[in-house]
Formats: sequence, C-alpha cells, structure tokens
Amino acid sequence: MTVRQNEIRDWLNRAFYADKKVKVLEMLLKQCRERAEGAAVCYEGNDKGKSSGSENSTENVLIKLVDTEHKLQQQITGLASISGEIFDAISKINDDDLETVLIHRFLLFHTVEETAEIMNYSPRTVRDKQKKAIEKLCLLLPCFAV
Repeated sequence: MTVRQNEIRDWLNRAFYADKKVKVLEMLLKQCRERAEGAAVCYEGNDKGKSSGSENSTENVLIKLVDTEHKLQQQITGLASISGEIFDAISKINDDDLETVLIHRFLLFHTVEETAEIMNYSPRTVRDKQKKAIEKLCLLLPCFAV
C-alpha cells in the first residue's frame, strides 16, 4: 500500500476512533450520573449538622455531570460530521459494490470477516475490493488534506 493509500485509510478510520470516544464518554456519563444520584441521596437524607462541604461536594458532582454531558454531545456532533465526510467521499466512487465494502468497514466498523459474511464474499475478496476502493479514492480526492 502506498503512503497516499495509508493516509486515506487513516482518514477513513477517524470515524472508528470518534465512535470509540463516544462510547467511553457514555460510560463516563453513566458513572457521573450514578455518583450524582448517590450524592443527592446522601445530602437529602441526612442534612442535619452537615457543613457546606457536603453541598459543595454535591455541587461538584453535578457540575462534572453537566460537563461530561456537554463533552459527550460535542463528540457525538463531531462523529456525525466525520461520518458525513467519509460517506460523501465514499459515494464519489460510483460503484455500489466498492462503496458497500467501505461503508461496512469504515462506517459500520465491521471486520473483514464480518463484511465477507454479510456480503457473501470471501475475506480475500473483501480485502481486494477495499484496496481497489481506496485506490479509487486516491484518484478522486486529489486535494485530499490529511
């Protein structure tokens, strides 16, 4: 594979890594929600003799929750944008078969084997079609900035 093909492959893989970050932020958000619920229950259930430190602790947990929700929303927006760019580039190939292979691989994040099974091809055929599709992208995206 040429340097150019590797650059395009890396560019196509951006959605995979953006999706991974969304999933991590979703897990973090779940954890923050659990902490916020626990902090709110502790504070509401026993507020006698509590110092303002308990209020600050609950407030800090809630601030972290809101911040994490905001980061997750930004990442989801970024993922949608990246996926749209990749889809637009793939659609320029004008070959349904090659486009479908790239969609499975770079937007649905299927492995070569999963793509082969879904499309009723051998894994070798999927790899060949993926290579051919990336070669076409090299020609179609001459001003491609990576």
